[in-house]
Amino acid sequence: MEVALYGPNYSAIAPEVIRAFEERQHLLPIVFLVEFFLFLGMFILAKGRKQAKITKHDDKIEVYSVFQRLVILLNIVIMIYLFITGFSITFGNWTGGGYIARFMRASHEIVGVGWIPIWLIMTVIAFKDHKFFYRPSVKIWNKIFLRGKYEAMDRINYYMYVAFGALLVLSGFLIWFMAPDAATHAQTIQFKRFILFIHFMGSAIISFFTFETVYSYFVSVKGYLPGVITGKLPREYIEQFRPDVLKEEDLRK
Repeated sequence: MEVALYGPNYSAIAPEVIRAFEERQHLLPIVFLVEFFLFLGMFILAKGRKQAKITKHDDKIEVYSVFQRLVILLNIVIMIYLFITGFSITFGNWTGGGYIARFMRASHEIVGVGWIPIWLIMTVIAFKDHKFFYRPSVKIWNKIFLRGKYEAMDRINYYMYVAFGALLVLSGFLIWFMAPDAATHAQTIQFKRFILFIHFMGSAIISFFTFETVYSYFVSVKGYLPGVITGKLPREYIEQFRPDVLKEEDLRK
């Protein structure tokens, strides 16, 4: 298989992979749709949706600082946009052309570069296994790092977010940064095509753990999202679903 982008023809890397992908990419939306509803069904059947029994609605505790809320919400909004625009690129045979599709594909890289510092900050503040860290001030510490401790599955989700987020950040930055020229067009495009497959793999894997986290925190338990927006959660809510948070020194009665 030969390609003629940005200059004379050159042999493509792993032509059988490229050919197989091009011949079957119209089936990708169907595969992802089946997976999405499969996972959704598993989450609903396995966990359902819980609701805390609140009798004292005015008894609330500030769990998230303004800084934490800003980072969490930015992370959620940007990742949603990246997933949507990323799928628009992957499902190009279905989404077709036009101004909207072109804008989504063009903005995917720019927004992705903007997500890099958000991902890094989220990685730092969500690191809860820091019991041996020296804390000069509990008050300042809790305004930066998220409260509580991880359960086993939540810890796995966090590590997967960090690991595959790093993979996405690195591969995405290289794809955005590298541009072919007359001297390096073949090598550059070959390398970008290679890391594009890595980027796609990372996005597919991180999506599962991200959806698991989002479902566990924001969907399966009613009332969590308003708490992230306002920064406060009812004490009874925390007692029932997040008792580890109440063990924080400055929240003890």
